[in-house]
Amino acid sequence: MGLTWATFAESLEDTTIVPLTVDKGFPLQVALTKKLRIERGGSVYATVIEPVYAFDREVIPSGSELEGKITAVQKAGTWKRISTMLAADFNPSLTPQIIFYTLILPTGDRIPIEASVIGYSEKVLGSDSEQQPRKSLTTSLVATRKQPAKERLQTLLWGMAPLHPNYVPTGTHLNAVLMTPIDFGVAVLRNDALDKFGSDLPTNTVVAIRLITPLDSATTALGSPVEALLMRPLISPEHQLIFPVGSLLRGRVTKVTPARGFHRNGRLDFSFTTIEPTDLFASATPHAREVDGYIAAIDVTHDMKDLHIDASGGLRLVESKKRFISPAWAPVKVESALSANADSFGTAVLGAYRGKFLQEITGSNSTFGLPASVTGAMIPHVALGLGLYGAARSVYSNFIGRGHDIELPQNTPMEVHLEKPR
Repeated sequence: MGLTWATFAESLEDTTIVPLTVDKGFPLQVALTKKLRIERGGSVYATVIEPVYAFDREVIPSGSELEGKITAVQKAGTWKRISTMLAADFNPSLTPQIIFYTLILPTGDRIPIEASVIGYSEKVLGSDSEQQPRKSLTTSLVATRKQPAKERLQTLLWGMAPLHPNYVPTGTHLNAVLMTPIDFGVAVLRNDALDKFGSDLPTNTVVAIRLITPLDSATTALGSPVEALLMRPLISPEHQLIFPVGSLLRGRVTKVTPARGFHRNGRLDFSFTTIEPTDLFASATPHAREVDGYIAAIDVTHDMKDLHIDASGGLRLVESKKRFISPAWAPVKVESALSANADSFGTAVLGAYRGKFLQEITGSNSTFGLPASVTGAMIPHVALGLGLYGAARSVYSNFIGRGHDIELPQNTPMEVHLEKPR
C-alpha cells in the first residue's frame, strides 16, 4: 500500500530538518604529507588529522586530503636577516602563505573549499595535574605528523650548511581556518532523537571547543567575558544528542598578569560558567546550563610552545632549562679567550662548525654565528670582546629583561572539562 499524503504530512511533523554547515572561521588541523619547498605557486598536500563535525555528525573524517598552493612568500625583516647571516645561514628567511582549495574525502568526493593557513603548531598540551587526563586533540593520525628519520637527518645536516633549500618538513602540523563555509546538505532527525537536547551534562564531560574571544595577558582585563563554540557534538550515554556543534560556552577571565621585568612571564586563567544550545530551536530549548569549565588541553602555535596548564586549569609559560646553557657557558668562553692563542683559518672553521653542531643538539644559542666564531678564533681580542658582550646579552635576556605574554588568537582549539556546579 502506498504512502498517502496524510501519512507523509504526519511523518514530516515528526521530524526536524537541520542544515549541515561547517561555518566560516572553523579551524582545520592538518599535517603535511609531502615535504614543502617554499616557492610561490608551489603545490601543498596535507591530510586532516582531526575530524570535523556539523551539528550532530562527522562530515570531514580524519585522513581526508587537502590540496592547496603557496599564494605568496613573505621575506623576513632586516634584523632577522642579519641575525641569520651571523649564524652563517645565507639563505633568505621565507614564510609561505598557504591556501587550501580542494578537500578530498575518503569516498573520493572532491569539494571546493577556501582555507587559509594561519600558523604552525608545535604540540598539544595536557594539564600538569595527575588527576586530569592528558588527552590529545590530535590522536587520530598522530603518525602523520612525525617527520621521517631520514628527513630529520637531512634537516640537521642541511642546517649546518651556509646555503640550503628552503622547505617545510613532512609531518609539520598546520593550523588552517575556513575563509568560507562548507555546505554538506541537511540532516533529517526524528523528534525523539532530540529528547535529551539541552539537558544536564553527563559526569566527567570533556568537550572540544574553539575560542571566539582572542585573549592576551598583556591587554585582556580581569573579568573580561570569554566565549567559545563547541566543535564536536556532546552525546549522552544513551547515544542521544545533548549539545550540537556550535553550542555557545560563556565564561570570564579569573586571573591575568602581564609579563614584567626580570623575565617574569605573563599568566592567564579563565573558566566557563554556562553552555547553551544553538538558536536553531530557540523557541523550544531550555535555558543555558550552568557549568564549571576549565582547560584540559590546548593546541598552541610555535611562539607559545612553552605554554603549560597547571592543576587549576590556569595557563603559564614554563621555558626549557636549556635557556640557562647560554649564560652558564658565556663566562667559560670569556675565560678561554683570555688565554687563547690565534688559530689558523682551517682550525678556526673546524671549531666553529663543531660549536654550531653542539648548538643544534642542545638547542642553545650561545654564539654570534660562524663568521664571528671563526674571526674570534683567529683574533683572540675579538673573541674576548664578543664573549663579554655575549655574556651581558645572555644574562639580560634570560634574567633581567621583560618576560613573554600569553597570546591565544581567535579560533584556538582546546579541550575543556565541564562539570555541574557544586
